[in-house]
Amino acid sequence: MKRKKFEGREYNGVLKSTRAYYDSFSEGYVRFYENWLKGEGEFSDPTYREGYDTVANLLSKTATSGERVIDIGCGVGIWSTLLAEKGAYVAGLDDLPSMIRKSAEGSKAFKLKPRISLFLSDGFHLPFRNEVFDGATLNWVIAHIPVARNVEFMDEVSRVVRRKGWLFISDSYWRGQDGGKEQIQVRETEGGEYVVYKYYYDQNGLKQLIEKTFGKVELMLPLHYELICIARKV
Repeated sequence: MKRKKFEGREYNGVLKSTRAYYDSFSEGYVRFYENWLKGEGEFSDPTYREGYDTVANLLSKTATSGERVIDIGCGVGIWSTLLAEKGAYVAGLDDLPSMIRKSAEGSKAFKLKPRISLFLSDGFHLPFRNEVFDGATLNWVIAHIPVARNVEFMDEVSRVVRRKGWLFISDSYWRGQDGGKEQIQVRETEGGEYVVYKYYYDQNGLKQLIEKTFGKVELMLPLHYELICIARKV
C-alpha cells in the first residue's frame, strides 16, 4: 500500500474514491472478520488479533442489556452483532448500500433481526431525534472523517446520545506512519485502484476533540495498532 501526504486539495474526489473503495471491498470485509473469528489470515499474528479481541471485550463491557445503541459506520455489521448479542437494541447506520446488505445478511444469519435496525445514511445527518440513544460506537470510522469537519461530525454524534450516555471509539492512531497524520493511501481491490483518505489522531488530539464535542474521556488505551477511547456525555 502506497501512502502520501494529503495536500488539502480535491477533498470531494478523494472522499468519493474512499467510499468507492469500501463499496468495492464489502465482501472482502466479510472475509476479514471471518478471519478474525477463526484466527486466520491477518489474525494469525497474535498482536494483530489481540487488538480486535480487546475492542470486542471492552465494547461488550461498555454496553448493557436493553440499551439503545447507534453503530455509526456499521460496515458489514460485526460490531452491531456483538452489541445485539449483549442484549442491546442497535441502530446500524452506513452510507453504502453494499455494507447495509452485508449487515442485514449477518443479522439474519445470527437470528438477531429483532435487535438490529439498519439505516442508509451518513454520519453528518443522523435521521434521529435528539438524545434517543444510550450509547454510540465509531469503530474504524473517525480516521476517515476529514479533520476539517471533525467537530461538525462529532457534534452530530453527540446530539443523538442522551446525557450521561457513552461513546466508544476504536481506530488506528498516529504512530509515525509514512505519509503523515493526514494522508491518502492507494489501495487495490479486484475492482481497481482507489485512493483512501485517512487522518491519524494522537491521544491528545482525540481527547481534545471528544472533550470539545461530547464529554469526559474515561479511558484512552493505546494498543500496538489500535487506540480505544471511551467517553461519557456531560
